[in-house]
Amino acid sequence: MPLTPSHKGAVCSDCQGRLEDAVTAACGHTFCRLCLSLPPQMGAQPSSRVLLCPVCQEKEQTEPVLVPVPLGPLGETYCEEHGEKIYFFCENDAEFLCVFCREGPSHQAHAVGFLDEAIQPYRDRLRGRLEALITERDEIEDMKSREDQKLQVLLAQIESKKRHVEATFERLQQELGEQQRLLLARLTELERQIWKERDKYISQLSEEVARLGTQVKELEEKCQQPASELLQDVRVNQSRCETKTFVSPEAISPDLVKKIRDLHRKILTLPEMLRAFSENLVHHLETDSGIVTLDPLTASPSLVLSEDRKSVRYTRQKQNLPDSPLRFEGLPVVLGSPGFSSGRHRWQVEVQLGEGGGCTVGVVGEEVRRKGEQGLSAEEGVWAVILSHQQCWASTSPGTDLPLSEIPRRVGVALDYEAGRVALLNAETRAPIFTFATSFSGKVFPFFAVWKKGSCLTLKG
Repeated sequence: MPLTPSHKGAVCSDCQGRLEDAVTAACGHTFCRLCLSLPPQMGAQPSSRVLLCPVCQEKEQTEPVLVPVPLGPLGETYCEEHGEKIYFFCENDAEFLCVFCREGPSHQAHAVGFLDEAIQPYRDRLRGRLEALITERDEIEDMKSREDQKLQVLLAQIESKKRHVEATFERLQQELGEQQRLLLARLTELERQIWKERDKYISQLSEEVARLGTQVKELEEKCQQPASELLQDVRVNQSRCETKTFVSPEAISPDLVKKIRDLHRKILTLPEMLRAFSENLVHHLETDSGIVTLDPLTASPSLVLSEDRKSVRYTRQKQNLPDSPLRFEGLPVVLGSPGFSSGRHRWQVEVQLGEGGGCTVGVVGEEVRRKGEQGLSAEEGVWAVILSHQQCWASTSPGTDLPLSEIPRRVGVALDYEAGRVALLNAETRAPIFTFATSFSGKVFPFFAVWKKGSCLTLKG
């Protein structure tokens, strides 16, 4: 049963006074019940009389169609059928009831209670929901505050790292500038020494030329003398005609030559040193050294993985593992996770070989054969080195023997996807083991194999 809210201060459309016991005709006009005019031919039974609107004088339906307009304090509601104030609520029909509705036959067998009592369970449920919402809101606000604090910490760290990078490169530039000044100063000093020794050398030669010029002039004059005069001083003239061996001084001293050569060799290697430094810097900054773990879904039944998925060992007793298209069968292989389809990546693995055992470390393509007969070669999508006490080789086609003096205790793998390069090295000595040059298509994964009891591989951070 619909309810019409009360309208405080409403005005009658007929008498223009305050509405008293107001009703609304079908034409839409609202007026006091007493202002309603009755046709003289109609009887006095309210239920069958025909009503005329005092404003438009149009015939209306019988009285039940009149819509009572509830009056009273704001928020009170009245029954549309009886015009009485609502006191009850029917829980079966979810309807508001006045006294007459409550006593009517429609609700005699229903659960009916006072409004205040009936509304309490709903209020309790709403209050419970409100409290839950408030708690949820507070938790979200707390979470927002905590996460915002974390983000602020991260932003502060980023800002600190930015200042650190700026300071580091500024120091690097200062150091390079200082080395440049020192090198130029050494070159300037060598230049000064060269000029000094040149001047000394030119001076010595000039003195010798002048001495020889004086003797030439004297001898030319003697040659013009008469024979009697020339013979009188024959001994003196003879001594003047004797040629003295001139010992030519060194244009540049051996010590200065050594300094020039040493500096020349250092300058000659500068471009290569700077290129290597630049490449190492780029490789260091662009290489992802994220955490690599072992993927148990790919592990052969002959391998046992540690709980943290960082270590794998060989077992003679094959495990009962669920079959999967990803799992290797035949070779004791397990792949690393995640796989890579771009970028530079590196990881390290600690090697422990049992008696007669061996291991394989490298990179493998996603489409490598995992069931049946399998091979270890670059042609089959395996770029790795095989290490054992008897022989070590790279998985080229055919294989390449590796003359290693000892089995590396830790092997490092550096993958450059775009360059198509897989470099393996002794992670302790940094000595290269082998480098593959290829081209990748599709995803590649870290590749590990281990066999014979006592053999074990452990990933290192």
